[in-house]
Amino acid sequence: MKIPKRHKQYRLFSFLLFLNFHLITIHANAVELDVPYVETPPELVEVMMEIAKVNADDYVIDLGTGDGRIAIAAAERGATGMGIDLDPVLIAKANQNAIEAGVSDKLQFIEQDLFETDLSQATVITLFLNEEVNLKLRPALLKLKPGTRIVSHMFAMGDWRPLRYQQALMNNNGNFYIHEVFYWEVPGN
Repeated sequence: MKIPKRHKQYRLFSFLLFLNFHLITIHANAVELDVPYVETPPELVEVMMEIAKVNADDYVIDLGTGDGRIAIAAAERGATGMGIDLDPVLIAKANQNAIEAGVSDKLQFIEQDLFETDLSQATVITLFLNEEVNLKLRPALLKLKPGTRIVSHMFAMGDWRPLRYQQALMNNNGNFYIHEVFYWEVPGN
């Protein structure tokens, strides 16, 4: 009995879905992340760039960079910098996105633990982590040069009051979400 072509295509499609699901599962189990990857909406990336006044004089470090969109937006404003993430798949995607955006010469994406990252060259630190990780990171951030700007999407840092705070209402396919942006500067000694 001959199997119809449509049935073969369906079986191939089913197999590819199965394979994709298992590869994602294997990858997710192979890389232990403190924070899951969630995309920052492009409009909110722009809010973060505006609130931090990112410009060509800046060296931006994006912690938990994901696909690199925040670091890339900074490079499009003339800044240089790097993105840090534990996920090698996302680091590869960030590098590809930087090439496609024409800013790969201004950025470096590194697969490493953000707590082991030298932050001393940063003039701007960007974050989309969670409050627990932000609080663990806070002592290292407070040791940076006075005036270093820190911008966090969605999550505060305990009792460290932001200098600026902005909410943005985002529409995701008819579902509306309020996103928050927090801004601090490292105080002088």
